[in-house]
Amino acid sequence: MNSSLDSALIEPASNAYTAVTPGFARTGVRNVFHNLNRPVVFANTVLQGEMEAAGQVLTSFAVDTVFGLGGLFAIAEANGVPQANEDFGQTLAVWGVPEGPYLMLPLLGPSTVRDGGARFVDRYPHPFNWNEEFSNSGEAWALRGLNGLDQRARAQNAMDTLDRTAIDPYVQLRSAWRQNRERAIRNGETGGDDYEDLPDFD
Repeated sequence: MNSSLDSALIEPASNAYTAVTPGFARTGVRNVFHNLNRPVVFANTVLQGEMEAAGQVLTSFAVDTVFGLGGLFAIAEANGVPQANEDFGQTLAVWGVPEGPYLMLPLLGPSTVRDGGARFVDRYPHPFNWNEEFSNSGEAWALRGLNGLDQRARAQNAMDTLDRTAIDPYVQLRSAWRQNRERAIRNGETGGDDYEDLPDFD
């Protein structure tokens, strides 16, 4: 279903968005949505006990909101403030919750039982949901749609490569998503026990 919907609607809309929107404007859109997600990141860095990272997220949110025109310009990152990217699925992983089976969610794409359920928790710290009336408004859904188009546009090269090179695109997507997710949980660090299941050799 996701593949058919993407081919029929989402990819053409994403290509149209890329064609009519200049690169600098797409960068601004990306920066704004990244900044809007920072309260979610801040909450999860606190829940993970990463207080230094939480302070950096809070600083970035304040600086980019005030001086970056609501996040249109990524001033904090340009000035060397480290950027965290945490969500409640990562928080659950840090707490030791197993990921469970892999899922392909309608419209939302790859996930797991753990990460799929965590999406509902992450919605509460997001500014779009601070006001229930705005959260359900047409403007809010239009902005969510714009964010989705921007994310799909950024994934275009990866999707093209997957379709061109993978023998089984579903299996390849699952493998790539899980590897990327594991790196995100480890904050980019490589696990030290990658070969623990190999037998000992003389």
